[in-house]
Amino acid sequence: MKRAKLLFFGAVAGICLLLCFLLGVPWTEQETQPETTVTLSVSETGQTLTLPLEEYVAGVLLAELTPSHHPVCFRALAVAVRTLAVKNQGVLSDDPGVFQGYWTAQTASAKLGEAYPAALEQAQAAARDTDGLVLTYQGELALTTYFACSSGATCASQWVWGGALPYLVGVDSSWDTASSDYCSQKVISAQELAQWGQGVPRITARAENGYVLALEWGEETLTGEQARQRLGLKSGCFTLEEGENGSVTATVYGYGHGVGMSVYGANAMAKEGKGWEEILAWYYPGCEITKK
Repeated sequence: MKRAKLLFFGAVAGICLLLCFLLGVPWTEQETQPETTVTLSVSETGQTLTLPLEEYVAGVLLAELTPSHHPVCFRALAVAVRTLAVKNQGVLSDDPGVFQGYWTAQTASAKLGEAYPAALEQAQAAARDTDGLVLTYQGELALTTYFACSSGATCASQWVWGGALPYLVGVDSSWDTASSDYCSQKVISAQELAQWGQGVPRITARAENGYVLALEWGEETLTGEQARQRLGLKSGCFTLEEGENGSVTATVYGYGHGVGMSVYGANAMAKEGKGWEEILAWYYPGCEITKK
């Protein structure tokens, strides 16, 4: 009886295989999706690497976070990193001035030393636990920018880059005021000022949260972000005070462009017990978590 059943099921399987062959239908136990890869330009060597997307996500987390960051913060950033990578169609750079920082295994091991194995596991776990998840707004991939620390509130995208996006608006991030990066100062000499413009720059417009919107420098009018880049400041939220011998002292609040998610704020929210989904909803209001 058992032999008869085996012969029957074997015959059925054989017929199915024959039909699949005749109809051109592939016979697989389980259809698998091809692995998504990215192309990464390595600034130090000029090499171009092709690597799996999730490996790239883990490498960015190693570069952007420290092992002391909360695991939930790792997961929130993993989704933001993956979204940016996919939105940029997988053509990326490891230069944080161009795109997102990225550490290879060799770089991370050299920089982290004995902490590397635990840090790698934490980064890989965050990538694995959010595998394939991205943020979208009305069906389109979101521009999930992030930065180190705000002035106490984030910036609307139009204040910094000129284009308004409904999910990149200024939100409260008062956790950031406790960060060691919250306030810094830089003295800019008269000689340095003379290289860039005439006279002393003057702030003419600010956003409600203190970020500079416009700055006049001789005959030029700059945005706060343009002035930040020119003066080498940590943030576009700053004050200027004239000093001796034509120098200017800049008092700066926050670290980074200020648009999107504050990593310090995300970590503080995680420590308060917020989930990574809540953190993303706070910093990118109106966006949805989607499987790519």
